[in-house]
Amino acid sequence: MPRFSFRLDVRDPPDQVIGAMVDFSERRPEIWPNLTPRLFRVHSLGDGHADVTEGTALPGVDIWERVSYEWTDAVVRGVLTDGRIFAPGGTFEMHVAPHGTGSRITETYDRRSRTLLGRCLGAVFQVSGGAPIKRSLRQVYGVPG
Repeated sequence: MPRFSFRLDVRDPPDQVIGAMVDFSERRPEIWPNLTPRLFRVHSLGDGHADVTEGTALPGVDIWERVSYEWTDAVVRGVLTDGRIFAPGGTFEMHVAPHGTGSRITETYDRRSRTLLGRCLGAVFQVSGGAPIKRSLRQVYGVPG
């Protein structure tokens, strides 16, 4: 837990959607406002792959995960290799396809909780169908909520 998938239509074309997902420059926390800059670290970066630690600071706790990213022009896949609240092996996969003048994002998410906080946040993600993740995507890609 949590496991869910969702679709989201956005205004940006596929290359911009993928570009924002795989921008591992120092701008990443600006692009993705839910990321805390001091928790962001790139361990390695190459064509179509990256090893990154990123996370969010909440009051009293830093929630971070180390993710091995791979991508193509249409898919971004992340595999959790370490993390504070979710166990290694969890995944997400974002498929991006042209849709009208923008893109359709289809995301699948699968994590295994390793802590009580992970179970609690995982339950929120599961019950809401990934609402916090959708909200983040809407914010980044300028889609009304």
